[in-house]
Amino acid sequence: MMTDREKDRYSVRVMTLFGLVVSVIMGIFALNIYYFREVEQSLAEQAYQDLKRENDEASAYLQRIIRERFEMLEVFSAYSDMPEGTEKEKWQEKTEAFKREGLRFGISDGQGIMYYGNNKSQDVSARIDYQRALKGENSVFRLPPEDFNGLGGIVLTVPVIRGDRAEGAACMEYTSEELGKYLNSVEPGPNGASLVFTKSGELVIPFPGYENYANIFDILKTMEFREGQSLEQMEKTVESGSSGYATYYQGGSRKLLSYQPAGVEDWMVASLVEVEGYDSVLYKIRRRSDIFIASSAAMVACTVFLLICIIYLRKKETKQAQKDYLTGVYTRETARKLVEQRMKGGGKKRFYACMFLDIDDFKKINDTFGHHKGDLVLTQAGRILSACTREEDVIVRFGGDEFCVWLYGLGGRKQPETIARRILNAFHASGTIHASIGITLVGENETEYDAILRRADQALYQAKRKGKNQFTFQL
Repeated sequence: MMTDREKDRYSVRVMTLFGLVVSVIMGIFALNIYYFREVEQSLAEQAYQDLKRENDEASAYLQRIIRERFEMLEVFSAYSDMPEGTEKEKWQEKTEAFKREGLRFGISDGQGIMYYGNNKSQDVSARIDYQRALKGENSVFRLPPEDFNGLGGIVLTVPVIRGDRAEGAACMEYTSEELGKYLNSVEPGPNGASLVFTKSGELVIPFPGYENYANIFDILKTMEFREGQSLEQMEKTVESGSSGYATYYQGGSRKLLSYQPAGVEDWMVASLVEVEGYDSVLYKIRRRSDIFIASSAAMVACTVFLLICIIYLRKKETKQAQKDYLTGVYTRETARKLVEQRMKGGGKKRFYACMFLDIDDFKKINDTFGHHKGDLVLTQAGRILSACTREEDVIVRFGGDEFCVWLYGLGGRKQPETIARRILNAFHASGTIHASIGITLVGENETEYDAILRRADQALYQAKRKGKNQFTFQL
C-alpha cells in the first residue's frame, strides 16, 4: 500500500531520475555538437591553410616564370637585329624553338612600331610598357582582351640596348589561356585552380572554364555568399592590397577562395578549391557523431530501464518481505511501522478506526480437517479482507487466526460499521468462515499504537461474548 505522500515522493524520485536521464542525453548531444563544430572549424582552418600554401606556391611560380622570361628576353634583345618590316624578320629564327599558338615575340623600332614577323605589326608607342622600355626599364603589363588577336593576356617588355641607349623594345606576349596552363600546372588540389587578377578585379590569368570572363567580381556576382561574408567585403580587401578568404556556394557546392598579393605589379593571386573532400570528411564525422548520440542515448535509456527494473524488483522483494506469505497481508512488525509513521505524519487523512478480527472456531477447523485446511481458510480470509477494504487501509495478520485492519482516510462511526458488515457478509457467503470483529475509533490527535490495539481487542472480546459472526464498538 502506498499513501498519497509516498506516491508524491515516488513521483518526485521518478521525475528526478527522468530529469537526470534527459540531462545526460542533452549533455551528450551538446558535447557532440561542440565536438562537431570544433572539427568543422579545424577542417576549415586546415582548408584555408592549404589554400594559403597553394597561393604561396602559385605566387612563387608566377614570379619565377616572369623572372626567367625576362632573362630570356634580355638575351633575345641583345643578340637580335632591329626590325626591317619584312615578312621574315632575321630575329625570328632565334624564337622558332619557342613558337606556339599562345605565345609570340616582337621587336619594335624607335618609332614604337612592334614587329611580330609574318607582316604583322602594331603601334605600341602609347603603351606604358614601351615607354618604360625606352627609359631602360623592364615591365610586365596586362594586355586588354582586344589585344593579341582578341585573346588578351600579358606582355613582358625589355629595352633593346644599342650602345648606351635604348633603341626600341623587345617583348614576349602570352595569351591568358597559355599562361594559365603554366600557372595551373602547379595543381592546388582536386577540383581546384589558381588565377591572377588586378586590384580592380580584371582577370590577368583566369582559371579553366571562366576564360570568357574579364573580371573576377563578375564571376562572383553569380555566386551565393553566406556565413556573414559578401562580395563587397572582398572588393574592399582586394582594393587595399590585403590578403583574405571568401566562402561561397555554386550549385549547392561549397567553395573556398584564398587571395593575396602576387608580388608582381598590383596583381593578386587566388587559389580556389571545391571543398568536397573536406565536406566528405565532415559528413562522415557527422554521421558517426549521430550514431554515437543515438547509441549513447540508447545505452543511457537501457541503463535507466535496467535501474527502474532493479528498483521495481527490489521494492517488490521488500514488499513481499513485508507481507505474510500465507495470507498476503502485512506482517505484525511491518504494520506497526507503517501505522506509527503515518500517525506522526499528520494531514487531513488519517487512521480513523481499528478493527480486530478473529476467525470463529478456527481451532476446531484445524483439529477436524488438519492444518492444510486451516491454511486455506487463512488464505481465503486474507483475500476477503483485501477485497472488502481499500488500498490505503492496512491489513495485518496479527498472529494465528487473528487479523487487524487499520482504516485510513476520512470517516466516522458509520464507515467502520459498513465495512464490518461487508466483511462478515463476505465470510458468511464463503460458507466456511465466520468471524468476530472488534472496532475502536482513533482520535484525531491519537498516536498511541498499543492503546488503540487494546481497545480494539476489548471490543473483539465483547463481540465474541455476543456470539459468532458479530461486531462490537469500543470507544
